[in-house]
Amino acid sequence: MRKQSNDSPKVARDHSFAVEKKTQTFSFRNFPNNPLNDKVTETVNRMGGVGADAEHKYRKALAELSKTAKEATAIIAAEYEHMQADQYLDRWSLVQLLTDLNEPSTISALEHVVSSAIPPEKSEDPHSFSTVGEEVIIRTTAIEGITQLAASGDERAREILLKHATNENFSIKRAAIQGFLTYGGKDARELLLKTLPKQDHSILDIQRTDVRRVPQAQGGLHIVNLDKDELPPPDLGSLR
Repeated sequence: MRKQSNDSPKVARDHSFAVEKKTQTFSFRNFPNNPLNDKVTETVNRMGGVGADAEHKYRKALAELSKTAKEATAIIAAEYEHMQADQYLDRWSLVQLLTDLNEPSTISALEHVVSSAIPPEKSEDPHSFSTVGEEVIIRTTAIEGITQLAASGDERAREILLKHATNENFSIKRAAIQGFLTYGGKDARELLLKTLPKQDHSILDIQRTDVRRVPQAQGGLHIVNLDKDELPPPDLGSLR
């Protein structure tokens, strides 16, 4: 199941489809009048599409954007920096787009997202909506993108995964550990055992979850049971 974009069709009470249009989310202030701006917007909107051919349309838009991946990455990364902190769905969409591009040019932007500090919890009821939870999902999505690059042999991606194997947030740490364990090479487990404190060694034996099997709430509202900072990994694959 995919998160819905601002232009996603919504079912009206009479069971007919109505399209809700909202003000343009992206400003592209760093790249005004760049022809790729429309392609970025279209691809994000396609990401939230519904219908039998929604996946095909998204993949087609993504493939078109991939032709100029380096320039598109610069635009996406700059736009992410201009987002307000509470634009969780929009921020996630841009990180998911970087992940789906699966291009070496995205690695700096993805690392920046993962390395950025998580703001303190702002929700008065974090068991029904958690701002920390939203931030963690954005960062674990970035870890998934870095893991995909590590899978293709990108050495820097492997280094980033190892770095975040000691991240202070459990969910990010677990995702990084499992990514490095899978794609860090034949000595990955031994290296992790040397790097991690003993209390984290048990994470090495947690089976890496296929992200397509993990439920994900829709519409930017993630209902989670928080145990300190522990969150389930997000449904990254099935959101496309």
